[in-house]
Amino acid sequence: MSLDYNIYLELAVIPLDIILYCFVFLRYSNNTPVNRAFKNFAYSVMAGNIIDVITAIVTSLHDMVPNSLHYLFNITDSVFAALSGFYFIYYVYAYVRMDESNIHIRNLINKSLLLIDIALLVTNPMTHLVFEYDAQGNYIHNILFVPVAYGFPLLFFFIGVLYMFSHWRAYKKRQIITLILTIGVSSVMFLVQMVFFDNYLITFYVASLGVLVVFLSLETPDYERLIDTMKQLHESREKAAAAEARERLSGEVMMALSKAVDAKDHYTNGHSARVAAYAKAIAKHMGKSEKEQEDIFSMGLLHDIGKIGVQEDILNKKGKLTPEEFDLIKSHTVTGFEILKTITEIPGLSTGARWHHERFDGKGYPDGLKGLEIPEEARIICLADSYDAMTSRRSYSTPKNQKEVREEIIRCRGTQFDPDIADVLVSMIDEDEGFYMRERY
Repeated sequence: MSLDYNIYLELAVIPLDIILYCFVFLRYSNNTPVNRAFKNFAYSVMAGNIIDVITAIVTSLHDMVPNSLHYLFNITDSVFAALSGFYFIYYVYAYVRMDESNIHIRNLINKSLLLIDIALLVTNPMTHLVFEYDAQGNYIHNILFVPVAYGFPLLFFFIGVLYMFSHWRAYKKRQIITLILTIGVSSVMFLVQMVFFDNYLITFYVASLGVLVVFLSLETPDYERLIDTMKQLHESREKAAAAEARERLSGEVMMALSKAVDAKDHYTNGHSARVAAYAKAIAKHMGKSEKEQEDIFSMGLLHDIGKIGVQEDILNKKGKLTPEEFDLIKSHTVTGFEILKTITEIPGLSTGARWHHERFDGKGYPDGLKGLEIPEEARIICLADSYDAMTSRRSYSTPKNQKEVREEIIRCRGTQFDPDIADVLVSMIDEDEGFYMRERY
């Protein structure tokens, strides 16, 4: 059979796709946002590559295959092309730990573009705006072919690239140089193929090589950077970085800062230290590593650091706060984030400060994040913070007993609190028969 398209480049790269993605599937067991985003990106490229080859073969059969089957494969092929670019955007977002307040607007725009693309493709058998087949099964490009077949995937790709370069500080110089060269070469290849070699399948060939370059140039899409093939290199780097960080920002300094915050509020003496201890204990029961436990302890110590910018008379007010006063209280999350994000030696230290008042149902502040959009560390600190609030003296409440605390956590499970983390804390309460987890008066 004579093929209308040269499929051999994409065909040759499929074994590489399968080997790489089997490795990713088997080794990337940590279900971090970065891992999930990279898997989605990589798997969509692999599936698109395979479907693109099959579509070329089916299209070459012309009238031997019913037009309905032609449409099915070509539409599926174009959908995966768009999905590959779409998931690339969210991989970039995850890698640089996106934290802008307009994340919801970005999500709305990206998803709307994807839905428009899919709608044009799904309705194409009726409208023929993108492509069609004649009675002999010949593939005919129509007015929207280039915008849909090439435009949307490239648009998603460039959205991701622009965001990546606008956050270039998240990458090393070597990574930036590698990515610039890759993007430049890929763009030239796409342009040459579109203009001169329309019958060559190259789109997913370039995308597959791009996935490999991303995998290698970013060292690992695993956020903990612990892939076994580079384990010694990464562990040595992490240990050196951790040692340097501890020298620059020792535990004693962080404890002093937390005490300075607590001193402003007469009713929260020792609150930050208790929240840090509870958060660390929760992380331990969740199976976190010692390093992760120590990191979340540090986040817990400084989660309220932003209260330094709130007036003491408002923090210690016994009556009901006015809306303006409550807004000032709420601002401590953003203030704390702005203070701690400058401490680059301990990445993620600002996480607890900004998002420990977010709710699992999306009704929290300051960003209204929902569910797994909230960083896991912040979800843990949220529970630890609420637990201490319920078991300590406050200007507005008396401590609850252990049974009341347990019931409240179960009641708020899935609304205020992450249900899985709430279950961990409930099991810790059940183990704490002497009610030792509470403020000592």
